[in-house]
Amino acid sequence: MEYSTQDAERYKPSINIEQAPRMAAPLLYLGTAYGFLIASAVLFIVYAKWVAHGAYGYPHVIMMVHFFTLGFLSMTAMGILNQWVPVVFDVPPLGVRRVFINFVLYFMGISGFAWGFAQQWWALLAVSGTVLALAILIWSAGIMEQLGQSFKPRDSVYRGIQGAVAGFNVVWVLGVFMALSFFGWWPEYQVLRVHISTALVAWMGFLVLTVQQKLIPMFSMSKAEGVNLGISFYLAAGGVLLGWVSLFTSGILLRMGAVFWVAAVAVTVMQSIHVVRQGKSKVLDRVFVGVASAWFLLLAAAVLAFWLSPLAIVLAFWGMLTLIFSYQARIFPFIVAVAVAKRLPGPVFKAFFMAQAMHSKNQPVVAGMLGLVGAALAVIGRVAAVPAVEAASGAVALLLVASQFAGLAAAMVRGRKQGPVRP
Repeated sequence: MEYSTQDAERYKPSINIEQAPRMAAPLLYLGTAYGFLIASAVLFIVYAKWVAHGAYGYPHVIMMVHFFTLGFLSMTAMGILNQWVPVVFDVPPLGVRRVFINFVLYFMGISGFAWGFAQQWWALLAVSGTVLALAILIWSAGIMEQLGQSFKPRDSVYRGIQGAVAGFNVVWVLGVFMALSFFGWWPEYQVLRVHISTALVAWMGFLVLTVQQKLIPMFSMSKAEGVNLGISFYLAAGGVLLGWVSLFTSGILLRMGAVFWVAAVAVTVMQSIHVVRQGKSKVLDRVFVGVASAWFLLLAAAVLAFWLSPLAIVLAFWGMLTLIFSYQARIFPFIVAVAVAKRLPGPVFKAFFMAQAMHSKNQPVVAGMLGLVGAALAVIGRVAAVPAVEAASGAVALLLVASQFAGLAAAMVRGRKQGPVRP
């Protein structure tokens, strides 16, 4: 990838790449997350019969779900924030040793937790659940400590990360209520709905809404001018709050919360289109094809949540998977480019130009298409109760992983051949 002195002089990054951690820190989480995703997809295929008939309480299905939520979604989020927070908020990264210890605790916790469910080994479930909660608390303390050191404005990005971290902790607290519900302390089904909605909205949803505030302007060469980015947060939070209140009153409030989530998705999509349209990029970045597919699935999930349909969770899972894969087609090359740029002479922010040579232009398009196909197969398989169709959905997830690795490998080889040219 060629860049010139003029490019370097004109480019003024709003983030400090010098603060980026060693590449091993985020990739430790991100790489392991892919392993959990593959495991959950294989389990989805193996136990497609149970999923197709709606036996979501089957022990191995519960293990599969937690491999995806805690193993893939949450580990991906944790890895991204280990990279993102120091760079965006201009604070020192967490030490590699601290990150590694936290990772080991979390990995042991989620592995034992999921296996405890599968084997109905309640002692293992209790011990590993405690280790998992401890790992989340330690990780959260590190992120909050970094935020406290930052001199950046306490804007929607700052508050969004705080809200997401708080939501992550509320998820495991609700998990404790789930455990107590087995003893008749609370209606189990009611806590489960709020537990899932908190994980998808207050944890992953808040995080996505926050990270997008930096990614969308970056990919469209735009600024979020005239856009109140806090509206989506307030709507999403309002829906979650109604869900929590429904624990003490009526499930109808959770349905009302779904209306807030539909509005939050609609506002997010409209604001994103506005930001992209005022961008200076002459060609629309194809990452937005994958992102648009993901938000379509998330909108459909929010609509189905009004009827408390389990299919809402299915579509939300596929929406999050598609969104993560679309953005990671750009994020992974950037992480590698930052690591390389730090070892080369010249301005460190040349990593932005290097990453342009190492990303696959069409991978987000592939992610979007496969995400829609996988979600459609999952819904059809469940509605028609056909295990073979459900298994095909799991196969699409594996194909999505394979295409991601293939696209990234090919793009990085091409970028290496072009090579950076010093200004």
